[in-house]
Amino acid sequence: MSEVPDMTDKKAEWLFLDFDGVICDSLEECFQSSWLVDHAPVLGEGMPPAAPPDAAYRAAFRACRPFVRSGEDYVVLHRLIAASEVPKSQAEFDEALARVGPEGLAKAKASLYAVRESLLARHRGLWLGWNPLYAGMAEALTRLAGKERARILSTKRPEFIAEILAHQGVAWPAERIIYSGKDRKLDIVGRMAGLESSVLIDDQVEHLDFKHPSCSCYAALWGYITLSAITESTPVLSLERALDLLRDFQSA
Repeated sequence: MSEVPDMTDKKAEWLFLDFDGVICDSLEECFQSSWLVDHAPVLGEGMPPAAPPDAAYRAAFRACRPFVRSGEDYVVLHRLIAASEVPKSQAEFDEALARVGPEGLAKAKASLYAVRESLLARHRGLWLGWNPLYAGMAEALTRLAGKERARILSTKRPEFIAEILAHQGVAWPAERIIYSGKDRKLDIVGRMAGLESSVLIDDQVEHLDFKHPSCSCYAALWGYITLSAITESTPVLSLERALDLLRDFQSA
């Protein structure tokens, strides 16, 4: 892997940032909310039951986090760990998702979002507390809030991102939080930026194209990425260098 020594992309005209694993360390929220889908899908006013505190269980969930592409995957991951069927690779996890099927995954996704909405309505402080931003990100986003071509591009629904940022004191324009859904992120970048130069920072290598003609892609080392997913030639960024890049973009 190769961390870019100079921020030559500070002249890029567009900036796209993933949310989970780049801006926000949402592992605890994903762990707790997805566990509730099968254990307490309907929440009352009392405190919701906490997910298993077992260290080995949590370690397995954390180790498999890089396999997750979308929210419903967390629900499936809990079920696999509970059944002692912890996936050892992306291929194994994808096979498990295929067994669940589109209908089952859609149901899991809907249930997860229902739990999140219920937590926000009834246990707002608890849920928001599960979503800390990485060090320096609140300040960086505050500086970038006035840059029209700086966008958040995520598989997480924008309303949840907006709630988290507001809780952290970041006034980020709602129209610049882009939900990727099932679309390829670089296709979205292309529709917005066209052939103008852009930067995309993400912690999932499959969202990135390191030979893209107009978008400079970087893998975020501080997120949930695994070192086995990148090669010696992969452009990567530490959190410190990423914050430098964001400062350069803001001042351009």
